[in-house]
Amino acid sequence: MLAPERYQQILGRLEAQGVVRTIALAKALEVTDETIRRDLQILETEGKLTRIHGGASNQKSPFELRSFNERRNLNTGAKQAVAKAALSLIQPQHTYAFDSSTTALALIALLPDQPYRVITNAHAVMEELKNKEAIELVSTGGRYHPKTNTYVGGDSMQTLGRHKVHAAFVSCIGFDAERGASEGFEEQASYKERLTLLAEEVILLVDSSKFEVRSEYFFATTQDIDHIVCDHGISIEFEQKIRSMGIKLTIAEPA
Repeated sequence: MLAPERYQQILGRLEAQGVVRTIALAKALEVTDETIRRDLQILETEGKLTRIHGGASNQKSPFELRSFNERRNLNTGAKQAVAKAALSLIQPQHTYAFDSSTTALALIALLPDQPYRVITNAHAVMEELKNKEAIELVSTGGRYHPKTNTYVGGDSMQTLGRHKVHAAFVSCIGFDAERGASEGFEEQASYKERLTLLAEEVILLVDSSKFEVRSEYFFATTQDIDHIVCDHGISIEFEQKIRSMGIKLTIAEPA
């Protein structure tokens, strides 16, 4: 059975049942579990289903990803304040990795044209920096995901592994004091997990609305994060929690 035929079978069963299971689909369609997982991943990327543990659902996830353009217009004041506070952490002759967050993009927009290397999977970051001649810009490559405006997949992971990353600037959908930073899209979480393992320093750029929130896919524990830069909306209690973990905390001045 060709892939398009499997997709139709999967979507048809999903419409009828509401939830489908990987093992049952593999048996019914006479393919491997891995083939079904790959099919579900592709269909989720196209916005046709939501993957859940052991299968897929036609119900939208409570943490369904907003599009890049939607996120870009949220909490803009806090993002600008965080970006301004983080700018001093970047020095020439270093290699920095940036994720696809709109908070990281706010920082990218402030970067002067100086000699450092920027590694990213974010199309918007590449567009922002493409005309800055002193900056060496490295795309991790991979498959383009239009909703998040990023490149994901195996190629991006391999590219990350070839570089010495002095610091990674990442954001998240939620940061929980017990479990760490989380994402709503599994491939983005996998990319960020790989990045946090490779980088010498991990800097979380986050507005305070994301504190004490858990999304679906955790990519970094509190021990993996070296430095958090946030806006002044953080509560005193949560500030104390972060500092007690040994994480460096920078609270940005209001924009």
